[in-house]
Amino acid sequence: MNNQITYTGTDTEVPLHDWKPTQSWMHGWSQESRIEKFFEFCQKFDLREDALLHDEYQIFSHRLHWDEHPFVELMRDVTCPEERLHYALLFSFTNEHWGTLTRMMGDGVDATREHFKNNRHARSDLFQIYYPKDTNVKEWLLTGPARAAKALSGHLANGKRYTMMGFAKVLEAHFKSAQNFRSPLYPCKNAARYLAMAYPHLVDPESVLFGGTGHFDGMFQIFGRLYNGKCKYEIDVDGAFIPKNQGATNWLKDMRHLCEHEANPMVRQRMLNVEDKTCFFFKHIAISHSVKSPTKRIPYDWIFPNDFNLAKHPADKVILNGHTTRGLWDKSHPQAVAPLEEFFA
Repeated sequence: MNNQITYTGTDTEVPLHDWKPTQSWMHGWSQESRIEKFFEFCQKFDLREDALLHDEYQIFSHRLHWDEHPFVELMRDVTCPEERLHYALLFSFTNEHWGTLTRMMGDGVDATREHFKNNRHARSDLFQIYYPKDTNVKEWLLTGPARAAKALSGHLANGKRYTMMGFAKVLEAHFKSAQNFRSPLYPCKNAARYLAMAYPHLVDPESVLFGGTGHFDGMFQIFGRLYNGKCKYEIDVDGAFIPKNQGATNWLKDMRHLCEHEANPMVRQRMLNVEDKTCFFFKHIAISHSVKSPTKRIPYDWIFPNDFNLAKHPADKVILNGHTTRGLWDKSHPQAVAPLEEFFA
């Protein structure tokens, strides 16, 4: 079976505006054929036999089911509400940097500050987080997430079960009012996602999570409708997602169509995982059509523990971890050219 994901028959001459396609590369296909291509991508996602999915692990950095992330396993042993929230926020505001998270969890603030002198504090390949002007991010990471956790941890101990968007809005309100952030919703949604995956009794992982730009780009490829900036919604007092215009109504209808489709290989947290994989689908199709370029590959252990196999493959035919990816790292990272013997020591 050929597990490369190809786009034979798509239009390679789609007009671009600001390096974004103005119509789907699959615009000549039926709606069902576009959906089938998306689910083909999803079905092959965890196999990692496709070259892009294997080599660009820093772009396609989750499994099909996001609750299989090692962060979730790590957090299940954390019982203190304040620590749960602190670590989820730290992980999210570092753009999911595994080394910073585990250093803080294992050794505390002073050791993490010392660690930052010679090590990356955050991943640099993801979305820009809008810190307040002149923020020293390294210093803020040592105290900012902890302050927020101290102020808000009661929400994880009050007996209420939040929706992901409801809890993200609680976090967003704190960072705007108490820590002077302008636009922190992206990392706040990320933290809510991880809490939902680790503690589904506290944050509902089956609830609606409204997407971001990459997700909208993927939905545009599948449905041909522009959603970015076109959807008005509210989150009510119970955390429910309430569409306020036709754009939001259409988005919710299309998401439910994908979630409930008989070809969908996602068996749990479908709203969350469809949101995530539509973003990855757009990245894959855009790179395949030479509109996006892969970012510099970062060391695997910035994202995961070295032994974690990102591939979920029958009989472990494909091993994708910190040991096997060493030759893929960008050569600007000194560790990338260190002797293999040193790495395995």
